[in-house]
Amino acid sequence: MPKITPNDKEKARRVVRACISNNMELYHLSEEDIALKLGFTPRTFRNKRDSPETFTADELWKLSQVLKFTPIQNASIMAGRALTSKEVKEFILL
Repeated sequence: MPKITPNDKEKARRVVRACISNNMELYHLSEEDIALKLGFTPRTFRNKRDSPETFTADELWKLSQVLKFTPIQNASIMAGRALTSKEVKEFILL
């Protein structure tokens, strides 16, 4: 059976989940740690992580600070896709 390519919404979700997971691993933070800092229960954080479109802008700002997202990660989350190397160069040279 052929693989089904994910739609644009699922691709955007994967970008957000990847940024969250990578930085959780990098800074050795558990779901409980992050949930506590954001004022969520661990289950609420897990649900929002599974469906990132449910994060409010304020929650994303706090999450960005807690997980120490890079400007490139922040831009990727807002764009809903991984940035190309050309876009990263342009971003840096601004």
